[in-house]
Amino acid sequence: MRLHVAICSAWVLAAWLLPITERAMSSDVTQDFSADDLEFFERRVRPLLAEHCYACHSAQAKKLAGSLRLDSRGTLLTGGDTGAAIVPGKPEQSLIIDAIRYGDLYQMPPKSQLSPLAIETLVEWVARGAPWPKDEAIEVSTEGNSFDPQQRQAAHWAWQPVTNAQPPPVENASWPRNSIDHFILAKLEAHDLHPAADANPYTLVRRAFFDLIGLPPTPKQVEAFVANPSASAWAQLIDRLLERPQFGERWARHWLDLMRYAETRGHEFDFDVPNAWQ
Repeated sequence: MRLHVAICSAWVLAAWLLPITERAMSSDVTQDFSADDLEFFERRVRPLLAEHCYACHSAQAKKLAGSLRLDSRGTLLTGGDTGAAIVPGKPEQSLIIDAIRYGDLYQMPPKSQLSPLAIETLVEWVARGAPWPKDEAIEVSTEGNSFDPQQRQAAHWAWQPVTNAQPPPVENASWPRNSIDHFILAKLEAHDLHPAADANPYTLVRRAFFDLIGLPPTPKQVEAFVANPSASAWAQLIDRLLERPQFGERWARHWLDLMRYAETRGHEFDFDVPNAWQ
């Protein structure tokens, strides 16, 4: 209940703040700077960004890292996967400054840290408000960042009502053993493919063990199933494997890999991730 209320509150707050955020973003992107600030940027900052950042964080990057571009003020303010790269006038709150200082979150550039002078230059640039030529302001699209809960609910399969789907017709009507087989066979036939032959008992028991718990069966377990490969023996084997703790460990690993869980950053300088378990 509390989680539901928190999520709803976040949606309402986001909807209320979005117009304000967009107006502030537009104002920040087109902000006027003094000639001295712009000269500082052109002489000292832009060369640093071009040399050390643009290979991975620009429109010309072969693969954009972290969905972050640093080749315009607008994209710096919008940021990437972890939010805005800069907070104008506040270096200590800017992710880009934390990264070049090799802080706890990021260490950029990853191969070697910038010189103290280069770091000092970027800190001063952010402290000045991150000056950037006005005629290079890029219109930042918020289309991909907007979140419409009603649209998401209408489109996502998880919120669709349960229906009693009828099994599709198939050509090889003798192959399906249940209604689910009809759906599988229909897809195979649509691509001009044929089902594989049934696995022998020896192969079947090994597949069950590896698929469900990630470990091989013992020779005795294989022999026991091969001696009695009946439907009831198969059902009992699956139930026993599902009850084992290794089943949870096996599938938790799949989920953790999907979420890219790690205790460290995995960079050349392998710093721990604070509270990674959360």
